[in-house]
Amino acid sequence: MSDRGLRYTYDGTFEGYLCAVLAALRSGRVPASITDRRTITDPTDTIDVATSFKDAQYLYSMISARSSAEVQQMTADYFLTDSIGLEINLYKMIFCSLKYGAGIAEDYSSELMNGIQMAIRDLYREAQSTLKDLDFYLGEDAACAMINPRNSVLPLIRKSVLKRRDINDILLFDKRHDLLLERYSDHDMLLDISGFPKPELRNPKEAYECLWPFVRDRRFDVRMIPGQKKSGSAIEPLWLIAS
Repeated sequence: MSDRGLRYTYDGTFEGYLCAVLAALRSGRVPASITDRRTITDPTDTIDVATSFKDAQYLYSMISARSSAEVQQMTADYFLTDSIGLEINLYKMIFCSLKYGAGIAEDYSSELMNGIQMAIRDLYREAQSTLKDLDFYLGEDAACAMINPRNSVLPLIRKSVLKRRDINDILLFDKRHDLLLERYSDHDMLLDISGFPKPELRNPKEAYECLWPFVRDRRFDVRMIPGQKKSGSAIEPLWLIAS
């Protein structure tokens, strides 16, 4: 066990991460680590933090109240990046925002903040590039596209994809992050399907043939899918607001 603090794990969701941060803040010690428990190979001496939407919303609101809406949005955006040391870096930013206020966003001498802002700019660049290059396979009943972005861009491009009216029903599968955006009969949902058993999907046609029957027949039980992300979540950063 590190003398810097405890090792915390969370369920992989944004809300779960905020709960782990809150637990670390309440301990009064800098955490040794905060890690998605799905990636842990040695769970020894870790504290599994349960996800509480109430606790997550409390911390998310406090970031805005004690710093600014800009820093609050940076928190949500940075969580989508593929940055090395993301969880600890984001913990440090949240801690500083609560202690020092909104000025941290304009601290250009801070290596931490510069790195976070660069990662967020890269996230948005990749999101725009991914959106521009989307190539849908036209199945019999729906259109399907598959992406494999380095950053988790699907929450960012969600609204733009759902606004398309040249296609009725849509599947957009992020292979790297196991996220599925689906629109069926004017209802839409963004789901983490990492816990859903499926074969290796190599192209949009295979993704359509595997996933569409579950969307069409409403067989995705969102209560059983870990890390579900949908409209109506306790926390809705800009990238999770329903279209």
